[in-house]
Amino acid sequence: MTLLALAHDWAAKIGASVTALTVDHGLRPESGIEAAQVADWCREHGVAHETLVWEGDKPDKGIQAAARAARYALLEDWCRVRSHTELLVAHSQNDQAETFLMRMNRGSGIDGLAAMPLVSFHDGVRLIRPLLTVPRPRIEATADARSLKPVSDPSNLDRRYARVRMRDNLKLLDARGVSVEAIAGTARIFGKMRAVRERAIAALAGDILVLHREGYAEIAREDFAGADREPAGGLVAAVLMSVGGLEYAPRRERLDRLMGDMLHNSDFRPRTLGNCVISTRGDHFLIRREHRTIRHGLSVEPGRRVVWDGRFTVEFAPDPRIGASGYSLKPLGEDGWRYIVSISARANLRDYRDIPGPVRYALPAIWQGEKVVEVPHLGYFFGQAVEKITKTAEFRSRQLIAGHTFWVV
Repeated sequence: MTLLALAHDWAAKIGASVTALTVDHGLRPESGIEAAQVADWCREHGVAHETLVWEGDKPDKGIQAAARAARYALLEDWCRVRSHTELLVAHSQNDQAETFLMRMNRGSGIDGLAAMPLVSFHDGVRLIRPLLTVPRPRIEATADARSLKPVSDPSNLDRRYARVRMRDNLKLLDARGVSVEAIAGTARIFGKMRAVRERAIAALAGDILVLHREGYAEIAREDFAGADREPAGGLVAAVLMSVGGLEYAPRRERLDRLMGDMLHNSDFRPRTLGNCVISTRGDHFLIRREHRTIRHGLSVEPGRRVVWDGRFTVEFAPDPRIGASGYSLKPLGEDGWRYIVSISARANLRDYRDIPGPVRYALPAIWQGEKVVEVPHLGYFFGQAVEKITKTAEFRSRQLIAGHTFWVV
C-alpha cells in the first residue's frame, strides 16, 4: 500500500497515471476480500485497479515458489498485453537482506549473493524495485503517517516457509549487531562484482558463442579452452539458463563438474544439465533443450502473447476463428516431426537440414488433435481454417547474452 500511495503521488506530479494490480492467489478464503479492500482504497483515491486471479490447480508442495511464478506471470502478461513497460514492486531493504542470507545458506556464488537488482528485464517489461534501499520499519512508519492500512498475509508468519524462518534469523542477527543495512550492503558489493563479471561474459559471448533463433547454442571449443575460467563458467551458466528456460542457474558444484569435462576431456560425451543436453558437433559444443522433459502445453487464444517453456515468446494471430479450432501449443517432438515429414510434399517446409535433428523436436508447434498444423521455425503451415495461427515466435534470453547487466541500486 505504501508503494501504491507513493507511486500515485509521483504520477500526479508528472502528469502520468498508475494502475494498481492485486494478485488473488486463491490460497486462503480471505484473499478475495483482501483484494476487494485494495480495490476500494484505489476507487476512493482515483487510482485504476485490477485484480488478477491465479486459476487452476495448486501444487501440494513448493507452494510459495509456485505462487511467486504465477504472480509474476500474471503481472507481466497484463503489462505486455497493454504495452505497459514498467512494473513496480515493493521489495524492501529487509527483503534484500533475507534473499542474501537464503542464498548464502544455499552456497550461492557471485550471481546469487548479488540478490535482487534494482531493475530487471522480462520480455519487454522492466521490473523496478524503487524501495529496495528502504528499511521495512520506515515503510511501515510511512503507512502509519498516511493512515494506510496494509493487508497482512498470515503466510508471512508461517515458519514452515524458509523465508519466514530467515526473517526471524535476521532479527536475531540485528540484535547481535549485524544490521539489515550491513547485510544488504554486502549484497550490493556482490551486485557490483556481478555487473563486472557479466560485462566480461558478454565480451566472451561475442567472440565464441552462436545463439540460434531455433533456441540452441554453439560454443567454439578451442576458443572456449583458451578463455579465462570465470567468464567461461558464467557463459555456460547463462547459456544453460537461456536454452533450458531456467530462472536460476544449476547448482555451482554441478556446473563445476561440467566445466571440468568441457575444458579437460578430449573425449567429451553427451550429458544433461539444467534441462539441456550438452554434446559436441564438429569443433563446437552444442547445447540444446532436452525435448523429452518439456511438459508445457497451452491452449491457443486469439491475440494472446505467451512465454512458452521459458524459452520462446509466442504471439497468436488475432483471428477469432483460432479460439474455436481446438489448437494447442506444444513441443513438436519426435512424433510431430515424423508427421510433418510424412506430408512434407504437400507442406511449405523451409530447408531444415542445418538444424540439428533433436533441436527440431523441442521447437514450439501448433497442434490440432493429433495433427501438426504449424511450426513457425521450420516455415511449416498446413492449416485450412485460417491463414496463420502464430503472429510471432521468437527465442528469448533471460541472461546477459540478451544484453542487460545486473543493475545495482
